[in-house]
Amino acid sequence: MKEIELHEKIAEVSKTIFSYCMAKTPTREEAEDLSQDILCELIKSVENIRDDRAFYAFMWGVAGNVYKQWYRKKLKNNTCELTDNIPAEDDFIEDNGSDIYLLRRELALLSEKYRKATILYYIHGRSCSEISSALAISESMAKYLLFKSRKMLKEGMSMERNLGELSYNPKTLIPLYNGQGPNQFGQFMQSKIKQNIVSACYNDALTVQQISLETGIPLPYLDDEIKELENRMIIVKDGKHYKANIIIITAECADEIERAVTKYHEPIANKMESFISANVKEYKAIGFIGSDFSENTLRWQLTVALFRMIFSGYCRKTSDAPKTAWGEPAFLWCVEKLNEKHIFNICDVDSNHGDRLYFFDYWKDVKGKGDHHDFYGNERYINIFCDICRGSKMALSEYDLEAIAEMIKKGYVIKENETYRATIPIYTFDQYNAVVDMVQAFISNELISVIQELDRSAAKILSAHTPKHLQNQVNGIASMDKFVNAVCIPATILMDRQVLSTAWHPLEMPTTYVVLK
Repeated sequence: MKEIELHEKIAEVSKTIFSYCMAKTPTREEAEDLSQDILCELIKSVENIRDDRAFYAFMWGVAGNVYKQWYRKKLKNNTCELTDNIPAEDDFIEDNGSDIYLLRRELALLSEKYRKATILYYIHGRSCSEISSALAISESMAKYLLFKSRKMLKEGMSMERNLGELSYNPKTLIPLYNGQGPNQFGQFMQSKIKQNIVSACYNDALTVQQISLETGIPLPYLDDEIKELENRMIIVKDGKHYKANIIIITAECADEIERAVTKYHEPIANKMESFISANVKEYKAIGFIGSDFSENTLRWQLTVALFRMIFSGYCRKTSDAPKTAWGEPAFLWCVEKLNEKHIFNICDVDSNHGDRLYFFDYWKDVKGKGDHHDFYGNERYINIFCDICRGSKMALSEYDLEAIAEMIKKGYVIKENETYRATIPIYTFDQYNAVVDMVQAFISNELISVIQELDRSAAKILSAHTPKHLQNQVNGIASMDKFVNAVCIPATILMDRQVLSTAWHPLEMPTTYVVLK
């Protein structure tokens, strides 16, 4: 039987079946349930009809069998029945065991399509025809949704349901990002609801109802957040279950890693101190613009080159990162607590001439000595500043002069004798390669074995705290976290020893530089 013919037949006999059910049951609600059971079974079994002329005989056979099953089940079970006559709030005292409380609880756990159909029918008094039009579904499907929702509500009201820990002790996650595009992930994950959805399905794959119970948030408030998380691949769907698709470094995991890798910090700092002391004169002799800066600035600049090489060569490269739903390669992860020892941010930007401006922002205590946010995403500022570094003669508009005035205010540029001078080291391509070769030789000869031991230790611990389906992300995220242990903490030790000082020279940038093409 074709689908159109089936729907016509169902519509034709539905009133007859309902009258049959009214005669067989004590209440209208039970008659509705039974008639929907019969109609549902008809839809499922109609393919067994060999001759369309046998439809009515087949229908009454199905009706009789469904009624017998329904009656036997009714004798066995004594469940709370739902009716349209829900008492007003003033007429009862609500507690966690009352029918009205249980009904509300289960309504909050119905998935969206069932919940909408139920509300339209019982709250707004819409007919099945009106529901089918409002939800853009067939009338048969509207009846099926009502049938299933009533069944789920009744079954749920007889269950004991417990809220999870996140319902009374929600987590606060800090989203972290390392990639080649703007950090849209950080803003996207500011919602505490999103953070706790991801937390709920981190170690266990959960249905939407289980997520609701775990977080203590009714499904109507979770539907859109779950869809957004799924669209951005922060969670993924496996059948009816959702599971987190990013690693969460818990406070417990972070503490365990810190205890395990603490023994590497001093040895790394010792080797770095020896390298700086032994090579600062050779570094200065390269002859780049800025090689006459103060001793502290030169130490910082040499150390920053070392730090960048550790990050780019021995931390996972962002070009190797998976592509995010925003379209760029990036590592995405969350932590339960931000490591206070994470004292640097890294960024580089290119001018339209192919010059590259490097930032290594130190942001813990001292502000105003180089911050990539001053230039990132502002192509015009980048080009003007790199032209100043090149010594190019420019026809400056009033708008350009305002931009340069802002750079002077922030310390990137000095005006001398009607000309402008950058306050950062300026390398030619060959000069920067000489610095890189010097640093690379030291890392290969002195640091690599210690860094690899640190890496293995941290990755092993993170792996033990990471669900099986996220194990392929462990090395990448451990590599990002290694930046703190191989760079930030040794740098703090060097500052404590006064090998490096944050008493910056007022006319020099200590951690920002440019490489001209």
